[in-house]
Amino acid sequence: MLHDPAAVRAAFHQAASSFLTTLGAVGPEQWDRPGALGEWSVRELAAHTLRAFITVEGYLAAEPSTDRILADATEYYQVALADPDVHRGVLHRARQAGRQLFDPVGEAEATVEQVLALVAATADDEPVNTFAGQITLIEYLATRVVEAGVHTLDLQRATGQMAELHPDTSRIVLDVLVQLASPITLILALTGRANLPDGYNALS
Repeated sequence: MLHDPAAVRAAFHQAASSFLTTLGAVGPEQWDRPGALGEWSVRELAAHTLRAFITVEGYLAAEPSTDRILADATEYYQVALADPDVHRGVLHRARQAGRQLFDPVGEAEATVEQVLALVAATADDEPVNTFAGQITLIEYLATRVVEAGVHTLDLQRATGQMAELHPDTSRIVLDVLVQLASPITLILALTGRANLPDGYNALS
């Protein structure tokens, strides 16, 4: 489902703001403690979340690596998650990035400022050449809202902060996740007729 460009841009800005605010509240002794996902440290989780912004710049400048055209954020995730090694690769990249993240707050502020300026100067339908296929900027930004939003919540939980996101961000995150989830499973769970299955994950 195609997203409203203004709503996605607002959600992306708010996701960036929440991410930076969350990083700013991390104590110096917390960076190398376990993150909320079990396998990652807080520093690695921060580095992975920062990639939600770094990849925007990289993929906008990239040449097409496949002739696949992705219709929307939902298809992006469907293609990306079809790779059985995707989660292992994400963890590996996060650990590499974490080892190079010496000033998490300062580096994140500089990167986010640069990416927000680039996004503001780029058309909604500008092609973004991801590893999964080519997608418009707005639909790719919707996936970045999901990544930044969900992992900001992870960072908040891992460091004892209140878990919260701006409503603009939450709406886009939920919209994408609902499209990926089983509608019947969600309907039954949200109306109290059944519990979600153990370990249920729309991104697995």
